[in-house]
Amino acid sequence: MKLTFCGAAKTVTGSCHLLTLDDGYTILLDCGLYQGKDDDFEGFNRGWLFDPEQIDCLILSHAHIDHSGRVPKLVKDGFQGRIYTTHASRDLCSIMLMDSAQIQVKDADWANRKLKEGEKRAEPLYTPADARRSMNRFVALAYNDWFSIHPDVDVLFRDSGHILGSANVTIRVRRQGMRDTVIGFSGDIGRPNRPILRDPAPMDPCDYMICESTYGNKLHKSAPAEEERLLEIIKDTCEDKKGKLIIPAFSVGRTQEIVHLIDRLENEGKLPKDLPIFVDSPLAVDATEIFRMHPECFDEDMLEYLYDDPDPFGFKMLRYVRKVEDSKKLNTFKRAIIISASG
Repeated sequence: MKLTFCGAAKTVTGSCHLLTLDDGYTILLDCGLYQGKDDDFEGFNRGWLFDPEQIDCLILSHAHIDHSGRVPKLVKDGFQGRIYTTHASRDLCSIMLMDSAQIQVKDADWANRKLKEGEKRAEPLYTPADARRSMNRFVALAYNDWFSIHPDVDVLFRDSGHILGSANVTIRVRRQGMRDTVIGFSGDIGRPNRPILRDPAPMDPCDYMICESTYGNKLHKSAPAEEERLLEIIKDTCEDKKGKLIIPAFSVGRTQEIVHLIDRLENEGKLPKDLPIFVDSPLAVDATEIFRMHPECFDEDMLEYLYDDPDPFGFKMLRYVRKVEDSKKLNTFKRAIIISASG
């Protein structure tokens, strides 16, 4: 059995690891897009350290683009196996890979508009058609149930508490004449006591562990301190100064956390009166709908909250913005909260 690191080694994006069994069966763990400007990784996203046609299956820990973003290219380049992931991750990939494909096309168009004579035209890494085709290879599975991907290999997903649908992966390999070998893959590990999602579930003991360590030396504020600090900023900016508060946030995960924190403040009567609040990101709008579809990923506090508030991501003064012209109109507001992705 052989393990090859094909991404996210000496860097924090582009997660991709190849496990080759004794009989030649190949299992890819994640297939992420490298995101960054490091010269050492120039061309990473367009090349492979393996032949995509020879990969038998892909196990996907979660939908973040640095873990899933090269799936359409993998399929485009010949992969014909199954992609195993959780139900919520499959649904998030359906919007996130399409969004990524549209960015690839726009980036190529922008580069070609600046093309000089004799230079080669830029081609997108993959297109929306490639993203749609890749979704046909997905197999969605539940947490905490062993499933078989090979006569000698079983796999288990447990909730890693990172984003909706995220999982740590346990792989149990039966080897003739030897005891079973157990391999753990952490994916990205969430923080305990976060709003909305369950805490990370512990993994069984394993012989080998592949573990991310992006935030290994960081300390974060606890949830109560976050809520108090957010309320302080809202009151200072929107109530005392009558100003506009811009909150940059990732479309998947962070936006929903912030919206839910504000939803709680609204239900507690702590928000300034008649304060308009906008989520200005089409991807965040779609992702929030997927969050609503997957209460099986929510923690006990969130499930109890749903008894009193059946929509934890919506209230009277909150508006979701999809259209460019509506987004531009937000410039005219003097006093508002705008939660927006980088786009």
